[in-house]
Amino acid sequence: MEKKIESIKNLVSNSFLRSEPMQEILSRQPSFMAKWALLFFASILLMLLAGTWFIRYPDLVTAKARLNSVNAAKEVITKTEGKLLKIAVKENDTVQKGQLLGYMESLAQPNAILQISQQIETIGAFISQNKTDEIVQFFPDYSNQQLLTQLGELQTNYQTFIQAFITFKDYLSNGFYLRKKAMLAMDMVTIQKQTGILATQKELLEKDLALSNETFNANKSLAKDKVISSMDYRNEESKLISKKLSLPQINASIINNEAQQNDKKKEIAELENQIMVQKSVFVQALQTIKSQIQAWEFKYLLKAPVAGTVAFTGFFQENQEMKAGQSLFYVQPTNTAYFVEMLVPQYNFGKVKQGQDLLLKFQAYPYEQYGAVVGNIASINTAPTDSGYLAKVVLPNGLTTNYKKVLQYHNNLTAQADIITENMRLLERFYYNIAKQIRR
Repeated sequence: MEKKIESIKNLVSNSFLRSEPMQEILSRQPSFMAKWALLFFASILLMLLAGTWFIRYPDLVTAKARLNSVNAAKEVITKTEGKLLKIAVKENDTVQKGQLLGYMESLAQPNAILQISQQIETIGAFISQNKTDEIVQFFPDYSNQQLLTQLGELQTNYQTFIQAFITFKDYLSNGFYLRKKAMLAMDMVTIQKQTGILATQKELLEKDLALSNETFNANKSLAKDKVISSMDYRNEESKLISKKLSLPQINASIINNEAQQNDKKKEIAELENQIMVQKSVFVQALQTIKSQIQAWEFKYLLKAPVAGTVAFTGFFQENQEMKAGQSLFYVQPTNTAYFVEMLVPQYNFGKVKQGQDLLLKFQAYPYEQYGAVVGNIASINTAPTDSGYLAKVVLPNGLTTNYKKVLQYHNNLTAQADIITENMRLLERFYYNIAKQIRR
């Protein structure tokens, strides 16, 4: 039975092999892909395997980061509510510290206030340099009514200062008090000349008295010897007494002269004290108007806090209504240095080391469009906080991303930091992952 079955199989097989379709298949030459497909796919697998050796797949630790800077961009905000009357700069203009960027609506004219402010500053400089007489040239038209109408909120303060200024001018060059001081000084010179004359008179009188004494002593001897009469002797004695009386008189004149000098010195000292007191009063008035002008400028004028480049925070136009505390400009200093504060979580903290590179992906600038900023860990604080370990990151290329785009600085921008703890090969990562699964 089995032999019959085997013979039937052989018969069927021989008839199948001898069929025309089978003969056609057996006689057909195999294609190129049929011959080399296995070798082709094997080569691709080998190339992929080799690629995993050259391709690096870094080991990353993710942390939260916040942008900061040394000498950061300074914000210019409005201090009062009202219209933005003037914008004096354009985007990316270079400005100096204190330069006017614009001003808000006010009753006063900014140009008039700035003109007075410059004069106040110059007067203060002259006084500090002890050149007080130079200030008489300022405010020649202080009573100008047109100027007063331009001062707005500072009109009353200006008038109070001008009264102090006018009063103080009387104590300066060509003023009443200095002219009086000059006259007192001239009187003092005259009295001192009189002192010299009196001293000369006294000296001559003392010499004459000495000669008279000698003459009287000689006459006294002659009178004893009866050479001259007693009448002549008395006359000579009377002359000597008269000359002796002149000496107390000249001494009294000298004392009176000294008293006059002291009186003049006292008047000059009192006048100088009045000048010093009035100078102090004027300096106080000067400081008061200066602080009042500064308060007005702080409220209404928008000035550059530092030297640098201007950047607008939005689209603004003149006569636009603004709110108090609204940000208008940023002034970016030329010597700004950026750094990043990073909080490294405790998970995988042991992998993080000083000097490692990282990529910063800022939330305000999508990574896919702007790229990432390259950073380097400068230091790590060993004392932990509730959120992790604080680290400082320096930015070798500043805020230029790996897409060659420069990001605009804004204080406290947050970012995701991908710390490259180990730059492993892709093959090594496959190996470690497989080994990890096997060990499990």
